[in-house]
Amino acid sequence: MKKDILILAGGLGTRMKSSLPKVMHSIMGKPILEYIFETALSLNPDRIIMLIGNGSQKVQEHFLKSGCSFAFQKNQLGTGDAVKSALEFMEKDSSVLILSGDVPLISSSTLNKMFDFHSTSRNIITMLTMKLEDPFGYGRIVKDKTGNVERIVEHKDADEETRKIDEVNAGIYVMNADFLLKYVPTIKNNNIQKEYYLTDLINMAYSKKMSVKTILVDDENEVKGINTRKQLSEIEILMQTRKKKELMLGGVTIESPSTVHIDYDTVISSDVTIEPCVTIRGKTVIESGALIGSHSHIENGLIKSGEKVKPFSVIIKK
Repeated sequence: MKKDILILAGGLGTRMKSSLPKVMHSIMGKPILEYIFETALSLNPDRIIMLIGNGSQKVQEHFLKSGCSFAFQKNQLGTGDAVKSALEFMEKDSSVLILSGDVPLISSSTLNKMFDFHSTSRNIITMLTMKLEDPFGYGRIVKDKTGNVERIVEHKDADEETRKIDEVNAGIYVMNADFLLKYVPTIKNNNIQKEYYLTDLINMAYSKKMSVKTILVDDENEVKGINTRKQLSEIEILMQTRKKKELMLGGVTIESPSTVHIDYDTVISSDVTIEPCVTIRGKTVIESGALIGSHSHIENGLIKSGEKVKPFSVIIKK
């Protein structure tokens, strides 16, 4: 079966309070959406479809040469409507991975596990879920005795027994394209928001005795989304911590990691020493044995082996 990936990137992101589309806000020098796209690309799919909406011209411009297909959602009418807007790009014999454009920490290993489990279990829908010590506010995953998902119950609608369930929806799915093509157009908007919810497909599939199973994510950080500038900052901190940990394990000395900023595309060799309060941006390359003095700012620079950058230096190259 073919593998297609649909990235939902058409949301307005109103809580960001910005004229820039939410998914184009930067983390470590790269747009949020670029992380998701690169992870999707690493899965070697047959097709990547990017769902964009009004005001998303900057998204299309940025990914114009990426080889993905663009679907367009005219109005923000929910996730079900978003997927409906992309149906014309799907082929019946595909498994479709549905991703949100604001979850930059999702890993290729998790997504590969989803595809494998979907295929071997012959599911119609495979849901990524997580278990939380405090699932307050999350939709609970209700299963039957065989482990098939019956429905998702929102916290506000859940009774006391249902609220004891600690498995919740992470919002990432693999679904068979023929199922999507047949049933997405039948989703109704009988709710207060008058929106079309993709999760309605869970009930539809279960009522028709189709296989709907879950797979747990190992690290809940992977499915953290970004809706506000505060959440953007929190994800940035997580990614900075990962980057600096990798560098230090690889032989780089970072004297005060919490005061140092390093962009994603920066390359730093072993035996480099970075003093406190340093900012390193863009495609900077720092070769082995170099020393970066405190309070320096380097952007797209080349620091050669053994070179010593004096404190408070500014090196910026286009």
